[in-house]
Amino acid sequence: MTHIETDDSALPANTPVMRTRALADSPTLAAKAVQFLSERQFSFGLEKEDAQCVVPYLRLVSFASNTFLYREGDSTKTSYMLLLLEGDVSVDTGASGRADRVAISVLGPGALIGEMALLDGAPRSTSCTAVTPVQAAGMSQGGLELLAKEQPAVAFKLMVFLARHTANRLRGLGEQLHMYDQLIANLHREIDQLRANKNHRG
Repeated sequence: MTHIETDDSALPANTPVMRTRALADSPTLAAKAVQFLSERQFSFGLEKEDAQCVVPYLRLVSFASNTFLYREGDSTKTSYMLLLLEGDVSVDTGASGRADRVAISVLGPGALIGEMALLDGAPRSTSCTAVTPVQAAGMSQGGLELLAKEQPAVAFKLMVFLARHTANRLRGLGEQLHMYDQLIANLHREIDQLRANKNHRG
């Protein structure tokens, strides 16, 4: 597989817990990336040949357990996304205002994270922490731009893939929020009933 030098300045810098190198240098993990990108989830996935074309533009990023992949509110080096290849990642947020962070979900191999920031470079909206050692395929904005220049048809398909993936994730989040609203409404009804019973006995 041909190795293409991409601009990975947006990816996490080399540290004892985070390391990057060309994904194509690891055939086994590159094959996993192709598999995940071409899976027919949500009735859409890249063709295998297109997924293989994307691989040279990806960087392999390694994280030790209990380290951050992203930090909520971070506005530096945000223009990249990660495709999880191995390991599990906890997604949490402090948006509720509570002192302790609220876990939203745990993601595993095949999950995409940070794809919205790849497009707009906006600050991270959640924090992602490696629950176990993690191997991920990273694409920076520079890598995406190079793909668009050299493989425009593949880049277009990848963008459609990311857009549909994001839309489905947002739809799922909306369903979660609806469920939480129903739970809160039920709790309020139970509290009102308890108060009414107390006043009746009083």
